[in-house]
Amino acid sequence: MRKNTKQRSMVYEELKSRYDHPTPEELYYAIKPKYPKISIATIYRNLRILAEEGKVIEIKSDKNVLRYDAKTEPHYHFKCTNCSAVLDLDIAYNKELDEELNKKGYKVNYHSIIFYGLCPNCAK
Repeated sequence: MRKNTKQRSMVYEELKSRYDHPTPEELYYAIKPKYPKISIATIYRNLRILAEEGKVIEIKSDKNVLRYDAKTEPHYHFKCTNCSAVLDLDIAYNKELDEELNKKGYKVNYHSIIFYGLCPNCAK
């Protein structure tokens, strides 16, 4: 495990305070006013380290777009095809899917599912 730095703590705390699954750029613009000397490279580097340490998860919801989530227990996401929001879904994680594949010889640690469609606001 690497030594925790002030910048890493700042990135992690900002991410924990959010529920919108921000991109590195969105985190950068949120942190920059509080810590003007921070660079976008520092944000990327610390997100990579936090992901390697299992403190955050990466969500690949679009081509070449990574979003980050500080909620690390297995859960599902919803991606709005209209407003591009990525939201946590309040539905039970189905461990039976993992068990079904394990019975077939796979070694599943967890699974990740992203549902696509219109969020409640866009569906109105």
